Amino acid sequence: MKYGNLIFGKDNFVMVKYYLETNETIEDYTHQDTLKALKKNMLRCQLVETDEIPPDVVQIYSTVTVRSKSGWEETFDLVPPYEQNIKNDKISVISSLGAKIVGLSAGDTLQYGLPGNIVRLRIEKVAQSKKRVKLNTPKETFEKILSNRKKNLLTLNT
Repeated sequence: MKYGNLIFGKDNFVMVKYYLETNETIEDYTHQDTLKALKKNMLRCQLVETDEIPPDVVQIYSTVTVRSKSGWEETFDLVPPYEQNIKNDKISVISSLGAKIVGLSAGDTLQYGLPGNIVRLRIEKVAQSKKRVKLNTPKETFEKILSNRKKNLLTLNT
């Protein structure tokens, strides 16, 4: 990873955490594993203010271009689950691909697909939309979420 860990703006962090906690759709066992890995990685992610997110980091509403070694290339928007529309290249942040790519940056690679059909993808380009996740979340709420994150991290390390 270019930055060492996943990077989340605080607003994106809260929204992705909410979507993970309220998600009732599991595509298959690899999707379930992907969501578990995202939860674990979010415990170690770098949290920054929304306006301090590096422009090449994938966040909700980013437009992302990925490419495989074979030359296949796809561009899509990463969106909240309720805006997903595959025909219009809008991929949910908690879909198998969305959960693997959120928080990564241009130049990073990931493996995507089912066992026996895994493709290595490289993030070629990330463009930020003017549309952003922006919450009017009280500081106390952020503090509570962060304190829970620290408790979970301590539990993982024991």
